[in-house]
Amino acid sequence: MAFTQISTSNLDSTINTKLAAGESANASIISLTTSLAPKIASVNVASNTFTVLDDTAVNVGGGYIVVTGANFQSGATVLIDTVQASAVTYVNSTTLQVQVPARSAATYNLYVVNPDGGTGIRVNSLTYSSEPSWVTSSPLTEQASNTAFNITFSANGASSYSVAAGSTLPPGTTLAANGYFYGTVSIGAETTYSFVVRATDSELQDADKTFQVTISVTPQGRLFAWGDNLYGELGYPRTLSYVSSPTQVGSATNWKIINLSRDIGAGIKTDGTLWTWGRNGAGALGLNDRSTSNYNGHRSSPTQVGTGTNWSLVDINNYSLAAAIKTDGTLWTWGNNQYGQLGHNTIYNRSSPTQVGSATNWSLVSSGTGHVSAIKTDGTLWTWGNGGKFRLGTGDQVSRSSPTQVGSATNWSLVSASGYASGAIKTDGTLWLWGKSGYGSFGQVNNVNGYASVPTQTGTNTNWSKFAINQEGFQGNSFAIKTDGTLWSMGRNEYGELGQNDRVQRSSPTQVGTGTDWSLVEPGKYHTIALKTNGTLWTWGFHPTYGGDVASALGKNDNVGRSSPTQVGANTDWILISAGERNSLAVRRPG
Repeated sequence: MAFTQISTSNLDSTINTKLAAGESANASIISLTTSLAPKIASVNVASNTFTVLDDTAVNVGGGYIVVTGANFQSGATVLIDTVQASAVTYVNSTTLQVQVPARSAATYNLYVVNPDGGTGIRVNSLTYSSEPSWVTSSPLTEQASNTAFNITFSANGASSYSVAAGSTLPPGTTLAANGYFYGTVSIGAETTYSFVVRATDSELQDADKTFQVTISVTPQGRLFAWGDNLYGELGYPRTLSYVSSPTQVGSATNWKIINLSRDIGAGIKTDGTLWTWGRNGAGALGLNDRSTSNYNGHRSSPTQVGTGTNWSLVDINNYSLAAAIKTDGTLWTWGNNQYGQLGHNTIYNRSSPTQVGSATNWSLVSSGTGHVSAIKTDGTLWTWGNGGKFRLGTGDQVSRSSPTQVGSATNWSLVSASGYASGAIKTDGTLWLWGKSGYGSFGQVNNVNGYASVPTQTGTNTNWSKFAINQEGFQGNSFAIKTDGTLWSMGRNEYGELGQNDRVQRSSPTQVGTGTDWSLVEPGKYHTIALKTNGTLWTWGFHPTYGGDVASALGKNDNVGRSSPTQVGANTDWILISAGERNSLAVRRPG
C-alpha cells in the first residue's frame, strides 16, 4: 500500500497519543493511514446535472462543479476560499459533486475538509466570471422574402456566436462567428422562424437565447411617378414634360425595389429582373449603348437590363452612375468612371453592368457624385471613386479606383451616399457622417459648413434606424428615423424641405412634428417624401419652376410649397418611395 508522506514528528506524536489510550502500535498506524488528508486532482465546471462542461469559469451567480481526487470522506465540506459551498454530494472517495454559491469575478482557492479534519487545497483552481448577457431582443425586425437582409447579434462579453445544437436557421441565411446574421429567404407565404443562438465568451461560458424572425412576402406593387420628366425619367414619353400628381407607370404589379436620382429611374421586379429608364449619359442605363445628344439613346419607359433574374438591389446617382447587387452577393457597376467610381481599377466608362472584383459578400451599396459607399456582410465599410471633399471617409482627398476599407469597424449596418457626402448607421444605433457638411446637414453643430475627413458621430443617440442624405452643390440636408418611429431633419431649409413649418436652417437633428409612426424618408433637392407605418404618403418642400414648366414634385397637383408634412391623397397602401432632384417615385400594393 502506498502512503502519503507525513512528517516524522507528527507521526510519532499521533502514535504515542493512541498508545496512551491503550491501542496497539499496529492499530494506531492503521487508524492513522485511513485518515489521510484529501487530495484535489481537478476541478471542472459542470451543468446542473453534473455533466462536465468545456467552460473554464463558473458564472458569478453560482453554478456546479465536479471535484476529483483522493481520500474524500462522506460528509466532506467544500470551501471557495472562506465561503462554504451551497451543497456537496459525496459520490465516492475520488469524486464530489458540488453546488457553489454566487461570488465576485475572480480566481479562488478550493478546499475540501473531511469530517475528521483532514484538509486538501488546490490553489487558484476555481474561476468566476460573468457569462454573456444578451443585448439583442426578440422578435427580430420583420424581413421580406426574396430580399437580402442583415442583422448583427450582440451579447455583452461574448467573443463568438453560433447556432445552438439542435436548432436550425431560416433557409438561405448564415450566422457568422462575429454575430453577423444575413441572407435571403425565399418563400411564398409569410412565415415565422424560431431558432436558438449561443453566445460564448473567452471562458467558453455559453448563453443561449431563442429568437424569432418573421419573413413576410416581399412587398410588391404598382409603380407611380410625378414631377419633372425632361428625359423620360418618370417612365412616361418625354412629350409629357411633367406630372403633378402620382400617376401609374405601365401595368406591372410586381415592383419590389425602386430608385430615382435626378434624370434616371431604376427598379427591380419580384422575378429578379432589373429595369432602367431616363437619361443615358455615359451609358448609365446599363443597356450597352449611350446617348450621343440631349435626347438620343434615352429611354422613356422601363427597359430591361440584360436577362438576369437575380438582382436584389440597385442604386443610382445623378445621370451617370449606377451600382447594383445580385442575390449571390456580387457587386456590379456601370456608367461614368472619370474618377474610378465604378471600382474596376480603371477610369473607363461602362455601358453595361460589370462586376466589381470577385467578392461575393456585398450587402448594401449607395452612390454619390463620383463616389460609392458600400457595406459587406461582415459589417465592414468600403468606399471608392472621387476623394475630393473627403467624401471617401479615408482621411484624405485621394481618389481610389477600387474598393477601399474605411477604418476597421465591423458593425456597419446601413449607408447612404449623395453628392459630396455619405452617412451610415452602426449596429449599435449610432449615426456617422463624412465628406462635405453643407448647411449643417451632418447635424454636428461645430461643423456647419466644413468637412469630416473620416466617419464622425452625430450626437450620442443609439437608437437611429434609418438615414438618408441629400448633399448636392449648394443644397444639403439629412433625415433620419429612430427606432421609436420619430422623424428628424437637419441642414438647409430654403424651401421648407426640413418639414419644420419654417425655413430656418438646422445644424443638429430636430424632430419633425410629434409623430411616432414614420417608416421611410427620402430627400430630393428641393423636397422630401416619406411614408408612415399606416401606408400613407407625405411630402413637403417646394419645387421651383424649371425649364418654363411648373412640375410639382410634391404630387399635390398644384405649385404650392409646404414647409411641413402634407398627406398626398387618401391611399393607405403605399409601400416604397424614392425622391429624385425634382421628381418622385412610389409603389402601391397591387389592387
